[in-house]
Amino acid sequence: MGKILFFLLLGFLVWLLVRGLTKSKLKHDEDPARPGRVEDMVACTRCGVNLPRSDAREEGGRFFCIDNPHCRP
Repeated sequence: MGKILFFLLLGFLVWLLVRGLTKSKLKHDEDPARPGRVEDMVACTRCGVNLPRSDAREEGGRFFCIDNPHCRP
C-alpha cells in the first residue's frame, strides 16, 4: 500500500512539474506586439458598432469603421 501511495505522489509531482514548464513556455511564446491587456472600445459614429480603438479611424473626434465601406465619412 505504501508503494502505491509513493508512486501516486511521485506521478503527481511530475505532472505538476511538466504543467509548470509548459505554462512558462506559453508565456514566453506570446506575441509581444499584442500584450494581454484591455484595449479601449469606441462606437462607430455612423453604424454604432463597437470596435477596438486600434481598428477604428478617427476624423474630427469621431470614430468610423475601417473595413465597412458604408461607414466612411
